Amino acid sequence: MRAFLLLLLGWLPACLAPGEPGNLVPKTVTEDPSLPAIELGGARFHAETRGPPGGPMIVVLHGGPGGDHRALLPLAALADDGYFVVFWDQRGSGLSQRFDARDITLDRYLEDLRDLIEHVTSTPAQPVVLVGHSWGAMYATWFIDTYGDHGGRVRGAVLSEPGAFTTAQLDAFLARQGSSIEILGEELGDIAWQEPFLTPYDHEVADYVDSLKAFIGQPADVRDPTNPPPFWRSGAIVRARMLDLAEREGFDWTRNLGAFQHPVLFLRGELNRAATLEHQQELAASYPRAEIVTMAGVGHAMHWERPEEYVAHIRAYLTTLDLEATP
Repeated sequence: MRAFLLLLLGWLPACLAPGEPGNLVPKTVTEDPSLPAIELGGARFHAETRGPPGGPMIVVLHGGPGGDHRALLPLAALADDGYFVVFWDQRGSGLSQRFDARDITLDRYLEDLRDLIEHVTSTPAQPVVLVGHSWGAMYATWFIDTYGDHGGRVRGAVLSEPGAFTTAQLDAFLARQGSSIEILGEELGDIAWQEPFLTPYDHEVADYVDSLKAFIGQPADVRDPTNPPPFWRSGAIVRARMLDLAEREGFDWTRNLGAFQHPVLFLRGELNRAATLEHQQELAASYPRAEIVTMAGVGHAMHWERPEEYVAHIRAYLTTLDLEATP
């Protein structure tokens, strides 16, 4: 593994000392104790909250898999309205602890979200709204399809351009996007699964290479080249692992969505050529009470390029929900 990854570093600046933590990519919470963090399910996560802990909870789910919440920090403005806004980097993502591929399972990944909600809950009846972007919107739907409204607590969801809710939809979406499920390439994927363990340095190198791809983005997303969404660090192994599991095991997160009777808001950028209106309408049809709002003149990075408008749509939606705590 080390030899293969070193080949990827051949074009790094000679003055860089990549073996030193933090030189290639920022340190994770296991390497930098000053970062805000929580412990869940045997893992250490990069996480932060804004607003009153007892207010209605807004759980923010970033994209990826393997991204981080940095570009979604404009949602912290909702704390001014009395909401308790929870940001976190998912397992193996962003600045959270790294794991080898064999230690990342679908069951554990799903349970992380439930564990997070319970960990930051102030009262048993505290209402929750899930706000997900891209993969994060898929993650929110996966949770709802599995747990429904989580005992009456999940009162709504904001889904910004989810890619797919089923395997067939994902294949079609990736074709429109012009990307492949083999995000890191066959060589790195094979080695990642076969190695007995990856060192922190191995993870840093893989994340560095993945970060370059994340910075460039997908042309179909139609991003503003002068204002790219910021991020701290990509999670290369978790991205490859989750996409590999999706391909090998398949998924259908629409089986139980018909029972979710709370309003759901879909937000999309007009310019995105992969998450077209027809595509989002197909996904929204799985929810009984879904509305689609299109933001004009923007693509997939709507949350970063037009944060005030993005937050305004969410604020308006939240006023339509019943967010009173129930006995």
